[in-house]
Amino acid sequence: MKTKSLAIAIIIHLTNYLVGYSQIIENNEVNNDTININHGIDTLSNSLMDTLIIEGNDYNSFNYNSSLSSDSVPKKKKKANVFSSKVDYNADDSTIYSIDGKKVYLFGNAKIVYEDIELTAAYIEVDMERNILYAEGVKDSLGKIGGQPVFTQGSETMHAKQITYNVKNQKGFIKGLYTEQEDGFLHSEQTKKDPNNQISLNRGKYTTCDLEHPHFYLKLSRGKVIPGKAIVASFSYLVIADIPLYPLMVPFGYFPTTKEAASGFIIPTFGEENNRGFFLRQGGYYFALNDYMDLTLKGDVYSKGSWLVGAQSKYKLRYKFSGNVNINYSKVVSSEPGLSDYGTSNQYSIKWTHAQDPKARPNSNFSANVNYATMEDSRYNSKTTDEYLSNTISSSISYRKTFANTPFSMSMNANHNQNNQKKQVNLSAPQMTFTMNKIFPFKRQVAVGKTQWYENIGLRYSGDFRNTFEAVPDSLMFTDEMTDYMKNGIKHAIPVSTSIKVLKYFNLEPSFNFSSNTYFKRNIKDQVVNAEGNDTIIDKEEKGIYNIYNYKTGLSLGTTVYGMYQYKSKWLKAIRHVATPSVSLGWAPDFKYEKNGGYIDNEYEGTRYSPYSKNLNPPSTQGKNGSVSFSLNNNVEMKVANKKDTVSGETKIKLLESLSFSTSYNMLADEFNWNPLAMSARTTLFKLLSINMSASGDFYALDSAGTKINEYNLNHNPGEPFRLTSASASTSLSFNSNDLFGTDKDANENSGQDKPGLNNDSRNGNIDELGGLNRESNLYDYDYFDIPWNVSLRYSLNYRKPNLESTVTQTLGFSGDVKLTSKWKISFSSGWDFKAKDFTYTSFNLHRDLHCWVATLNLIPFGRNQSYNFTIGVKASVLQDLKYKKNKSWQDNAY
Repeated sequence: MKTKSLAIAIIIHLTNYLVGYSQIIENNEVNNDTININHGIDTLSNSLMDTLIIEGNDYNSFNYNSSLSSDSVPKKKKKANVFSSKVDYNADDSTIYSIDGKKVYLFGNAKIVYEDIELTAAYIEVDMERNILYAEGVKDSLGKIGGQPVFTQGSETMHAKQITYNVKNQKGFIKGLYTEQEDGFLHSEQTKKDPNNQISLNRGKYTTCDLEHPHFYLKLSRGKVIPGKAIVASFSYLVIADIPLYPLMVPFGYFPTTKEAASGFIIPTFGEENNRGFFLRQGGYYFALNDYMDLTLKGDVYSKGSWLVGAQSKYKLRYKFSGNVNINYSKVVSSEPGLSDYGTSNQYSIKWTHAQDPKARPNSNFSANVNYATMEDSRYNSKTTDEYLSNTISSSISYRKTFANTPFSMSMNANHNQNNQKKQVNLSAPQMTFTMNKIFPFKRQVAVGKTQWYENIGLRYSGDFRNTFEAVPDSLMFTDEMTDYMKNGIKHAIPVSTSIKVLKYFNLEPSFNFSSNTYFKRNIKDQVVNAEGNDTIIDKEEKGIYNIYNYKTGLSLGTTVYGMYQYKSKWLKAIRHVATPSVSLGWAPDFKYEKNGGYIDNEYEGTRYSPYSKNLNPPSTQGKNGSVSFSLNNNVEMKVANKKDTVSGETKIKLLESLSFSTSYNMLADEFNWNPLAMSARTTLFKLLSINMSASGDFYALDSAGTKINEYNLNHNPGEPFRLTSASASTSLSFNSNDLFGTDKDANENSGQDKPGLNNDSRNGNIDELGGLNRESNLYDYDYFDIPWNVSLRYSLNYRKPNLESTVTQTLGFSGDVKLTSKWKISFSSGWDFKAKDFTYTSFNLHRDLHCWVATLNLIPFGRNQSYNFTIGVKASVLQDLKYKKNKSWQDNAY
């Protein structure tokens, strides 16, 4: 059919060409029936005398350097052609050429590609003499316009109703524009495109909603888009749900769209607190210093005198390192002048994080995570409740280096932690460690034959220098008195061990450990006469370099025992028990009487004491030790039938993940030879409930005063081999709708339905035979088992009875969330204080996804942090200030 149509078209075309030949010579021009650009296909001639029709969807190409006319035909001099490159075009329906070849008409999913320009539409017209591309959609039998133009040039894409584009001067006129600009979308009734890709709008809309009919927009009388810089608009007002809000108008608008960092002012937030008054928060200026570093200066100011200034800087060098620094300083004014509780205080905080890229230096690494602040800073200046509730903060700075092709490595650290409740600071700086990984000095370089036992002897080394300041009051930090809390020392450790197989099933592991401590001061007891004339023993500090040492040796023997009981049941197949017993022997001398063991005689009191007890890593206070230790660990599993397992048809279930017992007996001790019995157990039930338990029992009894005596508890309390001194149990339960009912909690979200609780029949409406809604159908019938939800419970119990008095502490916490629909989500978190008989910190959160907007409600209904925060605003960051916020700050309760 296509061949026949093509042949007829060619015959008609040649006939027309011969008939009009004399007229062509006379007029010295080619007759060309063209389509009016302003009217599109409505003016297309129905006669095939003027056109050549090619049907089908084969790709074609042309270059307007060729001519259909003969060289012998005189022709008018043509204009210079702008189509300097190959033009590819395609149409599913048909492609029509004008007689002179200067126009091409494409019908049905038409597409043209020219250099970096791609144009698709239901209808496209190419005027190569005027260098114009024209495209528009086509109405179908129902009157709906389909195949509307899509114009793409480079990374920019525009959707429209009509597009007229001049390829030569790169100007365009667009009707019904819809295009994405950075984080927003532009709609315009009439649009002009400049050669520099700037877009001028008339009666336009700017929105961050991606729908063709947006939920909200800024109505622009006129506007201009400067690519990569900004969107500038004249008189504009906000429209929500097609309702114009004229009071929310601006005489002009400026929306930055630059991808490069730019300096500028930061608009503060405003509000009111009961204690500090009206405020402006987080206002300031942003400095885009360069591609690697920026600087933000922010501040807060309150009407009752409080203020805060802060500086934050981020830095990054690709493939090298990255980090940020945040420093704040504030003045806090409490209450009103003249009142008894009036006061002022200065607070500050320093935060610094630094991370090195692993590829920068594979054998070394520097990192930092510094968080230091005054004790009251989190009370007044914390931004989140987590910061406010935290009683401890910590910091660390670390440098590590590994020496390539050697077992040696080193590290330098500085650590800090502080307790805001106790107002104490612990600081460790500097701390330097040098280590040698395990080496085997007796191992042969070239192994021949069986490995000898001595070849498994391994040796390690570690050296540690540490300088610390322990429990320093906050008021003494960075003062001369801080040195009174300083402790330092050097510790060397050399462990030697090996492993030998004994009787095929046992592992014998001998070990020897040597350690040495170096101190730089000691406290010698001296006798002086006090003011009353009496002899008094005092500690006299002496500075110097003092070395002490200790050593110990051990021998352990262990094995693993397996036991299994087979069942003939169809469901229960077997139960397996794995026991890991171990026995070890350890020996160490009494360093109180060893030379250089760290103890000397007290000639005034006739005792021995350690002058290094106030130093870091003081000498051991334990006497001679020759102990035998016993431990036993158990694991119990069962194997059951599982039809879902197509390989073995069975699956394993852990009944008891761990059940362990351990104790030791000191053969050289004068009394209390048995150490307490330690017990622990751990298991998980139904993959939901995790249980952990531990306990400690003392074999020795107490007297009537609660003092431990060297007599077995079994002798005083028959049937009780040990006295329970402590016990703890903790459990956590986490489950969701998928675990309990086997529903897919993400199915509703993926399906896009707004009512996951509605069953399909109710959602579709149960249409009866007459086409109406069946009244017996409940449109709001809710399937509660189809609602995604998560619940987590935590409980712990601690029991302590070291003497005659016992204490019991309990904690309970619970949290969860419920996703009522794909757009609605509720979450909560709380707990119970058994001692105070009240709820602990409790919060409720409500989240509503409004497509291009989002609404959140954060509520703390009671307690010291009682507050609420309701916000509804635009999701996109470019319009982040378009929001409504109502709140009561929890910081009102901080005073």
